[in-house]
Amino acid sequence: MDRVSLLWRLRRRARRGALCMAFFCISMALLYALCAENSVPVTDAIFGIRARTRAQPRAHSVIKVLRGGAKPMYIDPQKLPGVVPGDPHRPIPVLSSPNHTHDGGESPSKRRSREREPSGFFSRLLPRPFTRALETLFGGRRRGELSGRGGDAEFFGPHGLLGEVWDDEMSSSMLGSRLRKVVQNYQAMNKYGVQLSGPGGVSSRPKLSGPELLCQLKDNVEVMTLTADLQPFSALPWAAQLPPKPLTSDLGPYKSCAVVSSAGSLRYSGLGKEIDSHDAVLRFNAAPTAGYEKDVGSKTTIRLINSQVMASDDHRFLSSSLYSSGVLVAWDPAPFSADLTQWYNRTDYPIFTQYQRYRRLHPLQPFYILHPRFEWQVWQRIQDNMAEPIQKNPPSSGLLGTVLMMSLCEVVHVYEFLPSRRKTELCHYYQRFYDAACTLGAYHPLLYEKNLVKRMNQGSDRDIYTHGRVTLPGFSRLNCTQAAGGEPDH
Repeated sequence: MDRVSLLWRLRRRARRGALCMAFFCISMALLYALCAENSVPVTDAIFGIRARTRAQPRAHSVIKVLRGGAKPMYIDPQKLPGVVPGDPHRPIPVLSSPNHTHDGGESPSKRRSREREPSGFFSRLLPRPFTRALETLFGGRRRGELSGRGGDAEFFGPHGLLGEVWDDEMSSSMLGSRLRKVVQNYQAMNKYGVQLSGPGGVSSRPKLSGPELLCQLKDNVEVMTLTADLQPFSALPWAAQLPPKPLTSDLGPYKSCAVVSSAGSLRYSGLGKEIDSHDAVLRFNAAPTAGYEKDVGSKTTIRLINSQVMASDDHRFLSSSLYSSGVLVAWDPAPFSADLTQWYNRTDYPIFTQYQRYRRLHPLQPFYILHPRFEWQVWQRIQDNMAEPIQKNPPSSGLLGTVLMMSLCEVVHVYEFLPSRRKTELCHYYQRFYDAACTLGAYHPLLYEKNLVKRMNQGSDRDIYTHGRVTLPGFSRLNCTQAAGGEPDH
């Protein structure tokens, strides 16, 4: 073999090796991007919602191993990155539009171009698509990129609207392109047969005040749970496992109640003692307290869980001690008609099968199931008070739990349903899982739920800003007779 032939063979092998390495890097980057732990929308579209449910506990288990048994270190919220110690006499800025900025005369377009401007050694040598692939492969996607471009990144980004108070005029037009498309798709879907009233379902009535909204909620929403005498359950062999009386007859009244969201912004909040000082505390789904007592407290009076958590093997609903204390309340998305027979024959998840299994294992623990009429009554109150169509899906557990506690308590404090200055794309305080949809909504009409709660809030903007705390009166404290000035007394 001559020297020329040898060099040619070596060069060919080198080219093949480079192509193989490039193909490997691109393949790994794509796999990482599509991995269930890193992309909610892609996982939902390709693998389905169950895949995302399985992925989250896996990510959490890795964190648990890394963290070990130690409790999270407490950090003063004033010293968190991006939080400027506030002057108590200085007005709190309000999130009012996507064009609002912190940087004086800098326009949003300039700020977006600056945020997208590449930096680093490889960004100067390689085209942007290659550098983004390398960032994904070696450094993971940045948190802001989970939200898409536009409004979502501005809402959470380092130069965005972090630390400002939720505005009750938020709309889907303020979302980034990715979330806006998701919301529009859900608005166009009608899986549950929602029947709209008025043009496009949008109410033409004037905007109601906070007291008027509270009275509307009290007069038009009834917290109902399934009982053994309801059809078709009364004819079933396991009917005796259902409570004989509704939840509102067995629980309460309580003076003060805390509704603790699972939001990532509860991390390092230091709100544990304040939360535990309430007479009753409601928590959601698989949110733990062990290891997070400093921030979320340890008391659990009621736990509201959705049927997806009940059905997921990863949440170990039937065996985990997390669910074995306090009162359990379950719910499942149902047809808009709230027809119990239709719902029983076609649930989203096997809520009734899991309910029977759990009752056999824990016959003495109080366990209720929300009547689907309740969830759609709450949904109707949201739609009636919004200027645009909302998603035709049931409200989130957060709002359902809040209204539930308003029927049991004299005063309700809701923590981090409206995000504080600690707002973050971190979905849950107990997981490393980032997506703006957890705050702004996708399947649930969460954006509009927050608008409604902000209007009903009887506390101050500073309470929201510093503690993420909303104050709502219980229904028993509302006197909805018209006063001389035309506003309800309460």
